[in-house]
Order: sequence, then structure tokens, then C-alpha cells
Amino acid sequence: MIETISLREIYGILKNRIRLILTVTIVAMIITALVSYYLVTPIYQTSTQLLISQQRGEVVVDSQSIEADLQLVATYSEIIKSPVILEQVISQLGLEMSYEELQGKVNVEIAESSQLLNIKVMDADPAVAVGIANKTAEIFEAEIIELMNVDNVSILSPAVVTESQAPVSPNPPLNILLSAIVGLLIGMAMAMILRYLDTTLRSEEDVQNVLGIPVLGAISPMNEEEDIPANEPIAFKRREA
Repeated sequence: MIETISLREIYGILKNRIRLILTVTIVAMIITALVSYYLVTPIYQTSTQLLISQQRGEVVVDSQSIEADLQLVATYSEIIKSPVILEQVISQLGLEMSYEELQGKVNVEIAESSQLLNIKVMDADPAVAVGIANKTAEIFEAEIIELMNVDNVSILSPAVVTESQAPVSPNPPLNILLSAIVGLLIGMAMAMILRYLDTTLRSEEDVQNVLGIPVLGAISPMNEEEDIPANEPIAFKRREA
């Protein structure tokens, strides 16, 4: 038979184990805070913005030329992350990393319905991230002339290092909040598990529910300091079955 439990019983179990739940939650928050602030290396992000326009020297701007530029944006985003560009970035900056490692740091975002490309770079050193972003943009601007036989890329906004730049990861406040929620759920689950693993019969109702027999008597709580005379009988409370 499936045992059912009411919301009142759940509330009672959680109330009785409130210290356990709070302890688990607080420990989870403290561990997360220590890891976020002292163990995880902060990662910084910077970006260089490119403008994809008509070829230099052309002054006519119409819907067809803009549509053609928009179609090239997706192609350009793949070229930027190709070995043709990134291997030159590694060589010119003297980076001690492979092409695959650099490719994992570089992300190209296409602004929706626009002719803008954002080269975003993440690194533990913000100065290194800025150097990679700007050098990638410079090399791409020069190489696209030979690769695509067009001259329609210009650097609109180079990346810069700012004194107040904050890391994009980790996010300690968010991590601590999430750990508090997880710790609370774990603590509640532990409280429920411990309750159902505890087979102690604590009340008359427990005796009736587990053994299925009526309770004939109950011993009232006594003060431990009270001495019961040896010749005094213990009174039982009698109930009708």
C-alpha cells in the first residue's frame, strides 16, 4: 500500500529539521562564495566592432547593395575564426597557444539586420583580450581584400582596456543565490529522507499505524529527578479497544 503524507505532516517534518536545512544551505553558500572569489580565475571580455559596407570608392547605396553586404556578413564571421586569420594573430602577438585554444576564446556575433560584426574575445588578462580582438580585426581587414577581392571592411570601434572593467565570469552574487536555492532543496530532501529512515515509534498514532493494534496504555513523561518508590505501582491509562 502506498503511504500518503499530508502537507501538515511535511510542514512538521521540515520544521523539526529546520536547523539541518539552514546548515546545509549556509554551508553551500559559503563554499560557493569561497570558490567564486578565491579559486575560480576571473575571465574578462572585450570586443572590436567591424562595419561591412560597400567597396571603397563606390558612393551609390541602394537596397540591393545593402542586401548583398548582409549576405557577406555570415561568410565573414566564419573567415574571422579560420586558421588563415587566427594563425597570423598567434604569430604576430607571440601567443603561447594553439589555433584551437585561440578559436575557443574568439566569438563573432552578427548584429541582427545590420552590417555590423562584433569580434568578442575572452581571456583571464583583459590586456591580452584587447590585443587579440584588435589584431584579429586588423588582419581580417587586410586579408579580406585578397580572399574575397573586396575592400568593404572597416574597423568601427576598436577594443580598449578600461580601469573599471569587470569580469564576465564568475558572477559571485548569482552563484551564491543559486547555491542557496540548491542547498535549501538538498536540506529539505535530507530532512524527508531522515524522517522516513527513522523507524522510532514516537507517538500512540505511530503504534497504531505501524502495528495495527489499539493502544491500551501510555506512560506519561516524568521528571528524571523524581524518584519513584519501589512499592508504588506505575499507573497506566486504559483505553477501550
